[in-house]
Amino acid sequence: GNTFYLNAEKAVVELEGSKNSNKVQLDEVVSVITIKNKGIIYIYSTNAIYNKLNHDTFFFNNVNINYLNNTIFSENLDLIFSEKICEIYNNVSYKSEKLSLNSDKILIDMLTGDIRLEMKNKNEKVNLTAKYEYIN
Repeated sequence: GNTFYLNAEKAVVELEGSKNSNKVQLDEVVSVITIKNKGIIYIYSTNAIYNKLNHDTFFFNNVNINYLNNTIFSENLDLIFSEKICEIYNNVSYKSEKLSLNSDKILIDMLTGDIRLEMKNKNEKVNLTAKYEYIN
């Protein structure tokens, strides 16, 4: 099946009985998600908050996501396992060999793999640049 691995240089666990006792604050974070028959996703960030009960993980500050030959940079990535959704937002930049994209938010449905791009201001558009080779 799928696996979710999370590692950090530093982790701060709240004391039992406090309102945040199920949350762990992480610094210098590396996460590896292995999706059966799809590949491996690597996530790096300066900080994250991990919920021990439902595994929801909120990455923030210098988020870097690598999947196959694709890279996404942002300030935030929320893996909300309890709702089966992934939100990437704040200064989102996607780059691959043949494509670059800037958007305010990328939403990924973890069950279907559907991706939705959004802008905060509905009058703005997602910026997409593609590199094509013409072969005669």
